[in-house]
Amino acid sequence: MSGAEAMERLKSLLGNDSGVYVPPAVDRAEYVQTVGKDILSHLCEPFAVSATVVAPGFPDEKPGSLISGLCIARTAGYWLVYQSSKDRFLCFWGTNEDSLSAPGIFGSPVYCWTA
Repeated sequence: MSGAEAMERLKSLLGNDSGVYVPPAVDRAEYVQTVGKDILSHLCEPFAVSATVVAPGFPDEKPGSLISGLCIARTAGYWLVYQSSKDRFLCFWGTNEDSLSAPGIFGSPVYCWTA
């Protein structure tokens, strides 16, 4: 999958609030829209990135395994990654691109960004 296709997938799912925790007394739609804008403000040119799975891991990946995808947005220590082979967004953590961890956070882009 190309970077442009990953970006299109991101944009198509920015309104998806599946699994997103919304603080009490906060309008859900407004919150999701705000998080979506934050993601868009941290977009980067998509590039391949890998991370080591750490506990609790993913249902289909054990801790210690290496997973990869396209990073499409990032901020200090937080990487939003699209894994096209499984059509899912993931959260990678770390400040050094060569030693990122993947703690098992996956789902909609908004969910990953707020996890």
